Amino acid sequence: MNNLSTVSRPDSIAETRSNVRLLRSVPNPEHQRPTVRPGMPDAVAWASRLVQAVSEVIAGDRPISQLVRFADEEVFAELNRRVRLLGLTTTATGRGAHERSVIRSIRVCTPAHRVAEVAAHVRRGDRSRAIALRMEVRRNRWICTALELG
Repeated sequence: MNNLSTVSRPDSIAETRSNVRLLRSVPNPEHQRPTVRPGMPDAVAWASRLVQAVSEVIAGDRPISQLVRFADEEVFAELNRRVRLLGLTTTATGRGAHERSVIRSIRVCTPAHRVAEVAAHVRRGDRSRAIALRMEVRRNRWICTALELG
């Protein structure tokens, strides 16, 4: 027997509305801001600052030496290699002369305690770049332990 024949159609919109149940919304934990545990730095704030700093280093607007405290040795060495290959340098007089990098969106996920994974969309002029990084808490501050530039 065809199941469609047993379904009754409402005669009016009022009848349809009487059959509608409103459900209380339950927040989806995947879409919430990562929780900050007592004594730990805010992952979203640190991620925003770090993404901004990395994008400025790659653009030549900021010296790479400013990232030495915020990246582990491997990440810093790879970023330093990129900067040298691109021949990027920065001077105080060159700052502000052109467009700055702007973070268009940033997403932070905390897959484990003291670990945050970040995906960001950064725009500079007509160009966009994706930046993904992993941060881990070391000595009560976030340190970049992996970095991917797109």
